[in-house]
Amino acid sequence: MATRKTDLPGVGTKHTIDLESDGQLVAVHHRVGHWELASVDDEGDTSSLFKMSEDEGAELGRILVRATPEEVDTRREMLFKTIAMEWVTLETDSRLCGQTLADSGIRIQTGVSVVAVIRGEDSIPSPAPDFCFQDGDTLVVIGRREQIERFLSVFSPSTGSA
Repeated sequence: MATRKTDLPGVGTKHTIDLESDGQLVAVHHRVGHWELASVDDEGDTSSLFKMSEDEGAELGRILVRATPEEVDTRREMLFKTIAMEWVTLETDSRLCGQTLADSGIRIQTGVSVVAVIRGEDSIPSPAPDFCFQDGDTLVVIGRREQIERFLSVFSPSTGSA
């Protein structure tokens, strides 16, 4: 069984496999992304089998090499569709500077949770209620998309509230 790869200028790449049962299987990967599969009999007559998208071709490749199919965790998929995370760096004029997490009212006013703070080279996961914010801190906040937007509008320096 022989396999050949041929560049097709302006088209893409042709992959030819000589089959044990006579004939050939030809796969053409077009530069624009899609795949075409065809069979060629011993007389050279070509029969187009079908076209596939880039993703379909990749999936067929995974199947043929017996790769483990990707398990879709619907809970994780649902989480990432509804939950967002944002990194917000505090500037000198932020009203959060000098306040503790508890006194800031972030969760009460916006619904987001501060899950971590990056301060210089240090990271503080799950800051305690008495954690005091400083200029230059980067807050990692998580919540629903509309809660993140509310946080940004309430505590953003551009609103004049921060």
